[in-house]
Amino acid sequence: MGLLKELALLPLAPVRGTVWVADQIAEEADRRLYDEDNIRREMIQLDLDYEEGELSDEEREAMENDLLERLAVARQRAAEEQEELRAWSSGTEVDREIAETLDSEEMIDHG
Repeated sequence: MGLLKELALLPLAPVRGTVWVADQIAEEADRRLYDEDNIRREMIQLDLDYEEGELSDEEREAMENDLLERLAVARQRAAEEQEELRAWSSGTEVDREIAETLDSEEMIDHG
């Protein structure tokens, strides 16, 4: 059945490939946007720009608020990932095998 499905969907392969690339780009952009190290570097650069007079008080405050919001989101995501890992590690070996099988099947369907 899987072979027939793939043959029927073969004309859509370029579209699926394009969607996959777009998803990868979006995930990487999101990862960089909420990377704590990048946010810290941006905060340091913000302070340097302010001290050199390149930013007004209002600009600095607005940019700083944006960075602090991104940092809060990044930390929330990290906490959620840790919780998922804890839940994963407390599962049984059978549960892990099922999850790994589902993940690999999902990758095959998307790839």
